[in-house]
Amino acid sequence: MTFQTWHRSGWRLPAWLAVIVASAAPVLVACTATAPLVRLPARPRAHPATAAAVTVQRLPSARQQVISAYLGYTTAMTDAFNSRSAAQVRVLLGPYLNAATVRNAIHAFSQAWARGEITYGEIERHIIGVSVEGSAAWVHDCDNTSNSGLAYASTDQIVPGSLGIADDNLVTRLSLVRGHWVVDVQTIEDASCTP
Repeated sequence: MTFQTWHRSGWRLPAWLAVIVASAAPVLVACTATAPLVRLPARPRAHPATAAAVTVQRLPSARQQVISAYLGYTTAMTDAFNSRSAAQVRVLLGPYLNAATVRNAIHAFSQAWARGEITYGEIERHIIGVSVEGSAAWVHDCDNTSNSGLAYASTDQIVPGSLGIADDNLVTRLSLVRGHWVVDVQTIEDASCTP
């Protein structure tokens, strides 16, 4: 088989072979050319102690996990009430409460929503103690709830009896369930406390 054909201007390659040669030429030239030298920036040197500190991450202690779960729960509780949506209450409180307690919260929230009640003010949280014993934990709070409560959305008037006290003494029990701390029960202690 010959790859050349006679043409009146001389010998010529068939069109298909000319296309292959033309497309392969840049590749062949690139393979034989010398690559240009490029100066890279200097590599930063890490101090050995810094490098080790970056690669080692400590897991939070059980106490830190309990506090994080408790604060997540208190935030989720407020956000759930303010959502005015049973579906959102399930999503927000699901990680912190068992299903029956979430249903109870939806029932209580729905009654307040029907009366046009909204949250008022903010709670000053003061965790004064945390105890962890295996898969059980207790968080002791001395919160100032005197500037928080409920208000009527239509008038912004505070719902009578809804404001708290300056030394709300709470103990919250949490349990470790499938690797997550969940709230079991909150008890209001009948004694004053000091933050």
